[in-house]
Amino acid sequence: MTKVKLSVRQIAGKGRGVFTNLPIAAGDVLEQAPALELDAPATDAIAPTTLDNCYFAHPADPEGGLLVLGLSTLLNHSEMPNTQTTAAFDRHSGWTVTLRALRAIPLGEELTRRYACPVWFDPV
Repeated sequence: MTKVKLSVRQIAGKGRGVFTNLPIAAGDVLEQAPALELDAPATDAIAPTTLDNCYFAHPADPEGGLLVLGLSTLLNHSEMPNTQTTAAFDRHSGWTVTLRALRAIPLGEELTRRYACPVWFDPV
């Protein structure tokens, strides 16, 4: 039986977060997820919905975004993150976002990333 590396848990005062179920080595790829490309009208349309807090900055379109179809959307912000996301485009498969460990991450630690946009909340 394969042990799942990551799990989603509730965090008091923060909502959901993603945690390790196994120790993670620096540089490990934790997820490669497809992403839906959003143009400016699409980002405007989702602004009044809960999806507004889920999409990533678009690397090539400052008015657009990428809606990642994976656990990366649930990572909380940190000024000292333990992961990094990178987006890549392939003409056959579209956008993919890769989540990689920046350092060794011990069992049970919350995964965090630095948001590309200004934070709209008081960090906990």
